[in-house]
Amino acid sequence: METSENPYVGTGTEQLATEGQRIGAYLIDILMVMVVSIVPIVGGLVGLAYMLTRDSLPFLDGQSVGKKVLKIRAVTEDGGTLANNWGPGLIRNVVLLIPFFPLVELIVLFTNADNRRLGDQWGKTKVIVDPGA
Repeated sequence: METSENPYVGTGTEQLATEGQRIGAYLIDILMVMVVSIVPIVGGLVGLAYMLTRDSLPFLDGQSVGKKVLKIRAVTEDGGTLANNWGPGLIRNVVLLIPFFPLVELIVLFTNADNRRLGDQWGKTKVIVDPGA
């Protein structure tokens, strides 16, 4: 796909999502997982799978439900979509499953000049305001 056809490839002027948008999207996703997890065993497994792959799911166009609601999108550093791009999606989300690591990620998010948490840095991703919204 050429750069001109990809709406996520920026000119360097795309607007980064705010900390509030990112935290809001995460809380929506967590709430959704909590509801699904009411179903014993299967709900927990579905919730875990969703949390690991939420930004790479093709039927959500590479956005988690929370990101879709808040009109933000995780993209690769060069602006590519995460839909079906499982590597960066898994890397950026697996760190949130480590006990106490979400707190570390929150601190890094608030202290990083470009609003990138460690999962973003390791997965080579960023979260932007969705230009298609």
